[in-house]
Amino acid sequence: MTSRGSYYRSGILNIAATPILSESQILGIDVSKAWFDVFLHPAAVKERFDNNAAGFRKLVRWLKSANVEVTVMEATGGLEAPLFNALQSAEYSVARINPRWIRDFAKATGHSAKTDQQDARLIALYGAMMKPEPSRIGNQKSDVFRALCARRRQIIHMRNQELNRQQQSREHQISQMIRQTLAFLDKQLAAVEVEIDAMIQQDEDWRRRREIIESIPGFAATTARTLIADLPELGTMTDKQAAALVGVAPINRDSGKQQGYRAIGGGRSGVRRVLYMATMGAATRNNPRLKSIYKRLLAAGKKPKVAIVAIMRKIIVILNAMIKANQTWRADHVVTGLT
Repeated sequence: MTSRGSYYRSGILNIAATPILSESQILGIDVSKAWFDVFLHPAAVKERFDNNAAGFRKLVRWLKSANVEVTVMEATGGLEAPLFNALQSAEYSVARINPRWIRDFAKATGHSAKTDQQDARLIALYGAMMKPEPSRIGNQKSDVFRALCARRRQIIHMRNQELNRQQQSREHQISQMIRQTLAFLDKQLAAVEVEIDAMIQQDEDWRRRREIIESIPGFAATTARTLIADLPELGTMTDKQAAALVGVAPINRDSGKQQGYRAIGGGRSGVRRVLYMATMGAATRNNPRLKSIYKRLLAAGKKPKVAIVAIMRKIIVILNAMIKANQTWRADHVVTGLT
């Protein structure tokens, strides 16, 4: 019988001639900028491909006889998106996983080696043991929209950096150059916002989502754009799933009889940051309902940040229900558990 070691070689492996791969396989993929490594479990077959369209085609050919049950990869902030789309187009089920979950899994299972091929193996083992649900089918329009929203954040970040430099500059020539850069960034920001808003306006579902989100006093365009781009699952989840996905579900830190503090973490940090700022504005200035609850929490001894996070958690649950029911905000919305 052919040994598993003979399956390793450079180039494309002839999977059709590999009987062991007739059983169901989990494919783990570790994506880098120039290439991506793959690992089939339980066959223990690994390979490396270029991270480009030609590499995607080679991977699909490589997998034709592999009987892959599910493919698992980390959500790396967009680097994995072209490969994710290529695999979905080839009708493979793909689960994009929070990298933190993989790191926690590695610690729990005693894996400490850090190489790309070891990472691909670890991701495949995670898929075999945890059996993650395949991610929603992506589409090019959603990818473009997310990219535009990410670009908007980058421009704002660069603009803030230039404003800080302008305050510190003592040379007239440098100050003039900074002003020119700021003028260019302002034009870029205006242009990207026009593109984002046009895409929302042309999509009936996105347009309605924006109406629902912006109906909450204190929630404006930035919050709506972010939630549409980075939390498309809104309206399809349970309350616990919504809170966990944003990273506002309380995490217990108890040991034996000792009760530790409660913390939040994980989830989509970009969504959480935007939601925090929107909730803080709504609870302190713009939303009478949330403002009264915020004052009540402070009077009960809660720290301001703790109170805002508690309201965030309830708001994301309410938003999930509003979108599910296709309803806008009402002044009599009940925020349970806080009043």
